[in-house]
Amino acid sequence: MDFRLVALDIDGTIRSQEHGISDRTRAAIDAVGRAGATVTVATGRMFRSALASTEGLGLTSPIVSFQGAHVADPETGEVLWHRPLTPGLVLAALEALEDWGSEIVASVGDEAYVNMMTPWAEGYNERNQGRIHVLDDLSEVAEMCPSRLFAVGDPSEIAELEPRLKATFDSRLHITRSLPTFCEILHPEGGKHNALQWLCDQLRIGRSQTIAFGNGYNDVDMLRWAGLGVAVGDALPEVLEAADMVAAPLDEDGAAQVLEQMLEEGRIG
Repeated sequence: MDFRLVALDIDGTIRSQEHGISDRTRAAIDAVGRAGATVTVATGRMFRSALASTEGLGLTSPIVSFQGAHVADPETGEVLWHRPLTPGLVLAALEALEDWGSEIVASVGDEAYVNMMTPWAEGYNERNQGRIHVLDDLSEVAEMCPSRLFAVGDPSEIAELEPRLKATFDSRLHITRSLPTFCEILHPEGGKHNALQWLCDQLRIGRSQTIAFGNGYNDVDMLRWAGLGVAVGDALPEVLEAADMVAAPLDEDGAAQVLEQMLEEGRIG
């Protein structure tokens, strides 16, 4: 079976907070493109932050951002597929978070709206190349139809919040953790796997012809969905369990190693 779509999570999978994307990973991605396969990224970052963090890869195919709620053309910025939260879903989620004592963030395009300004919120603004706004009443964002909401907290708090929200909303919302300190709330048709299915439909690529790479909680559904789900070696235990294959860790260019091997075997393109 030839693989025709390669989907890569960004942070912790092909780059770290300290270092950019390695030359080896860039070369492997270039080789995948030359072999005739489509390469995309699937990330929790905002669209423009995703572009900035992958600068130099020369991506031309649509990219998945906002945890899979948004697909856009990296060259023109045109939004091709979007599943924002409806006003009703926003209000229901905020009601469930009524007693949350820390930051709640709503993503509207490249703008972020928060319920309180903290050092973390200020740093988030700088890291993600967007603008941040404080609202006394975060329900004001409901009519803006944000791409997502996320609650920020200690890992132990987020580990408790995620299953509680899943039990409350079941399939009415897509709930996932990204970082151990983030619990993300999306439209029920959001999620990286759903965005990639849409992309496959557009490209006439079968799900079985996809390889997806990831390392975080928010990659579990994507790895299970893909024809071949690959976890990098230092991924979370839940991700390792969900994967079909485990690559070497990020600091050993694990994703690049897998792509190189598959290219050598003629399985990509």
